[in-house]
Parts: sequence; C-alpha cells; structure tokens
Amino acid sequence: MHKDENNAIRYLMKEMDPSEEMEFEKRMREDENLLIEVESLRATKRKLSNLPLKNPPKHITQNIANDLNKLQSKKIITSFDVTSYLKLGAAAIVLLTGLSGALYYYSLSPQQKVQPTVQSAGQIEPWVDRNEVLRFQIGSQTAEGEDIKQDFSQSYEKLQLVNDPAISGSSGGILLTGSPK
Repeated sequence: MHKDENNAIRYLMKEMDPSEEMEFEKRMREDENLLIEVESLRATKRKLSNLPLKNPPKHITQNIANDLNKLQSKKIITSFDVTSYLKLGAAAIVLLTGLSGALYYYSLSPQQKVQPTVQSAGQIEPWVDRNEVLRFQIGSQTAEGEDIKQDFSQSYEKLQLVNDPAISGSSGGILLTGSPK
C-alpha cells in the first residue's frame, strides 16, 4: 500500500480541487508505484460499481439506529461545551471583582475615602477653554512683543466700514472687514 492512498482515493472520487489534481497527476508521472496504486484502486472501484445494490436486513439497520439514538441522548445529557465553561468563568470573574471592590470600599476609613471638593459660592470659577484664546501684552518691551504690537496695529488699520446694503443678514450694526493694501 502506498503512502498517498488517501490522496489516490480522493483523486479517483473527484474530491480534489483542480490545483491538487494537477499536482497529484504530476506526482503519478514521477512515481511509478503511485501510478500502479491508483490504477489498482481504479480497477477495484470499477469492480465494486458493477455489483448490484442490496439493502441491509431491517434488524441490522434498526440496531444501528437504536445505538445512535442512545449515543446521542448520552451526549446531549452529558455535553457541557467549552462556551458554557467560558460563560460561567466570566460571570464568576465579574461577581468576584464586584464583591472585592465593594469589600475594599467599605473597609476604608472615612478619612481615606475620596471626598468631592466644594468651594464657597463666591470662589467658583467657570471652566474656560484656553486653547482658542489669544493674549497680547501691549506693555511688553521684548522684540517679540514689539512684533505683535506692530502686527496688531497694522491689522487694525486695514479694517474698513462696509456700506453695501446688498449684504444680507446684517442687523444694521457696524460691519468691519479687512482689505489687502
């Protein structure tokens, strides 16, 4: 018997995909023993296919069906698959974590517990997003301060009053815009 008997049977039964089939045929051309094995299996298949089909006796099929039913019922009763164990494990972890956290929290003294800080009504400062705030120090004497001061005054001089009534959405207030010079 050749080591590629399973592949030979798959080849004869047309169970290989085309790439496997081509590779197997190449191995048959290279290995004479494999070719002999395939041809002997082909002859056996031909002889078996010429035999008449016979139905087995009823008592044999009934015994097999009964044995299968017994095995299946045992499997259903005793089966407790891996996912069930994983679900139970996850539930146990959540339960133990919650209990240990609660135990730790209640075992702390009142001084160790985190207390929210409360300020008096006169000292409350609103939160301000300082990322979009530009600050200018006009009284600064550094070179940087002078550059900023000069840019500020130049941009202020470029502002012009818009008197165009075609602009919609203006509420009658003063509208200033910069214009290139």
